[in-house]
Amino acid sequence: MLVADELTAAEEQLVHAASRGLAADLRGSEALCDPGSGTSWGPERTIRAELLAQLLTGSEARAPLRLLGARITGPLDLEGATLGRWLLLTDCWMDEPVILTHAAAPLIRMTGCHLPGLDAENLQIDADLSLDQGFTVRGQVKVARARIGGVLSLDGAVLDNPDAIALDAARLTAGHHVRLGNGFRARGAVHLPGVQISGDLVLTGARIFHPGDTALTTDQSQITQSVLAEGLVTEGGIRVSGARVGGSLTLAGARLTRTGDWAVTATGLQVTQEMHLSGGFTARGGIDLQAAHLGALIFDGAELDNPNGFALEGGWLTVDRQVSCRHGFTARGEFSLYGARVGARVDLREAGFANPGGLALDFERLNASALYLLPHRAPDGLVDLSYAEIGTLHDDPATWSAHLDLRGLVYRTLINDDVPVRARLDWLERQQQGYAPQPFDQLAAAYRQAGQEDAARLVAIHKQRRRRRTLHPAGRLLDRLLYLTVGYGYRTWLAALWLLALLALGTAVFAHAHPTHMTATGTPVPAFHPIAYTLDVLVPIVDLGQQKAWLPTGSALYCSWLLSGAGWVLTTAVAAGLSGVLKRN
Repeated sequence: MLVADELTAAEEQLVHAASRGLAADLRGSEALCDPGSGTSWGPERTIRAELLAQLLTGSEARAPLRLLGARITGPLDLEGATLGRWLLLTDCWMDEPVILTHAAAPLIRMTGCHLPGLDAENLQIDADLSLDQGFTVRGQVKVARARIGGVLSLDGAVLDNPDAIALDAARLTAGHHVRLGNGFRARGAVHLPGVQISGDLVLTGARIFHPGDTALTTDQSQITQSVLAEGLVTEGGIRVSGARVGGSLTLAGARLTRTGDWAVTATGLQVTQEMHLSGGFTARGGIDLQAAHLGALIFDGAELDNPNGFALEGGWLTVDRQVSCRHGFTARGEFSLYGARVGARVDLREAGFANPGGLALDFERLNASALYLLPHRAPDGLVDLSYAEIGTLHDDPATWSAHLDLRGLVYRTLINDDVPVRARLDWLERQQQGYAPQPFDQLAAAYRQAGQEDAARLVAIHKQRRRRRTLHPAGRLLDRLLYLTVGYGYRTWLAALWLLALLALGTAVFAHAHPTHMTATGTPVPAFHPIAYTLDVLVPIVDLGQQKAWLPTGSALYCSWLLSGAGWVLTTAVAAGLSGVLKRN
């Protein structure tokens, strides 16, 4: 323990000020205030760390200890200590790390101080821990498992521990906000897994550099209010997997880089309100939101760049309201909402998607109330809507992809009355997997629900014509015949036209054949009537007595065979059409 006659003038000034709750300001002129030059400060500004520890833990420690512009030498080791007063250091320079492990204190503020390291694992603070406004560490800051009653602030701090962890706050508990914004910079990883924060986590304007690895980790954290990270810049990815955020998570204007890997890993993330990756947000690397649950997902104006990989992996994502990708949003790489459930709309108006040679949009098994598939140009790559369930589908032929998968797609309503039926049929023909009946049935059902029966009928007929290509030669012949005679059961009136044409043909042939090639089968016989005779031959269910009474010969016989066969074909086709057999097949 230091005694009074061992103290330097600077230390006597500190003791005097501390006893009265006053500040000991050793800075002198403003030109000498930069703690970055603390190594050159002389004895007039030097305080031994041993004295600080003595003043903080002594029996007379009551009033705040305020020290400005000091050069603190020796280890400030307060492990397991209970500080009896506030520690308020401003613009101080320390030559050795500060040890606060398992310590307890009412409040600590080290504004603008420079030191080689801080170990405050399991520290307990009644109020705030402020390491801000130019606080600089050439090493690691460790506050893992610390319990802070108020705010943890590293606003404007500079941490330099490249290729390692710059800030370790694993499982920290804060009664209010945790602030790492306003110019916060870290060379090295920021490690916040399992933190419990009763306020906001603020990373606004922060810059974190840990290239090729994870720059920021908040896995399994619980944040009562919001994560505010507007303008965050990272070299390295960020992780928020399994985290719970009671408010919103905002990364508007952030720039995240982890090329060829995940820029954001957020599997199982839960955000009660919106997740904003918007307003100029840029990711060089993929976004992984698998199995996350969000209030809303906003990508407006964002740029996702991960060619040959996932721009967004949103498999089994749940979004209570909308997913919005508007205002110039672009994605290079696969944009996937496989199996996602979206309570309101997925809005892709004026967005851009490109993944040449691969999946541009993977919406397989997506469930959404509405899908605005209206990008500013056709996606470059396959658009997979297979087995999706959409309430209302908004689209435009001008932006249809050349490659589609529509198998099993279900939608209640199509919103674009300007699209002709022929264009919709071209839409179905863009499928890469070949013929499947369900997409045609679904389109026809949508037209029927809209009261457009003619359009629905045209789709159903085209479905059968498309099916014909999959049949063997005999099947194709029969299919062609059914199309020509009754339009697959959707145009049974065609049979009447064929009947009239054949009736006219038969009447002419048999009128010409009588009496030379028409022989009575007995006596007496009814008078020969070519029209009645033709009907008797042509329609199997009609018996006018003419066919039994008169026997054709020569060419008339061949004509009767032809008409009889045609009659059976027409009758069978009409019966099938009226019974719906063809429509169901």
